[in-house]
Amino acid sequence: MPGLLGRHEYQIDPKGRVSLPSAFRRAVSSYPMVLLQWQDTHLDLFPEETWADIRKNLLGYRRARGDRGAYVRRITASAVEVEPDKHGRIRIPPWLRQRVGLEESVVFVGALDRIELWPPKRFEEHICTVDEDDEDFAAQIFG
Repeated sequence: MPGLLGRHEYQIDPKGRVSLPSAFRRAVSSYPMVLLQWQDTHLDLFPEETWADIRKNLLGYRRARGDRGAYVRRITASAVEVEPDKHGRIRIPPWLRQRVGLEESVVFVGALDRIELWPPKRFEEHICTVDEDDEDFAAQIFG
């Protein structure tokens, strides 16, 4: 799977459908994908290859830590399979849109192995926030 990169803003139609950016449709080799919320700020859309690894991690975590079944349940209960329709649109269920504040538009962000779906204002605030460790992290990554 090629890396998922860039950002694209699209309008959400009244039925909760939004066009998946064509660059992302080309980069994902198989469908369906899994859409879920595991952070308060945004949704994540996982291609099947990435989701398979996460599914293994969740199963291993639940088996190793029986007391963490509720956490795994919260993750899987907030997950839905999505597949672009013939027009390249995916449907974001109303309850998922509400949980992260997606209203009229969404910013799709390529995050290497997944696609993040952000409310536009929240995404702008997020990328403008600088962490004190960013320079050290950048030096480790880029040399």
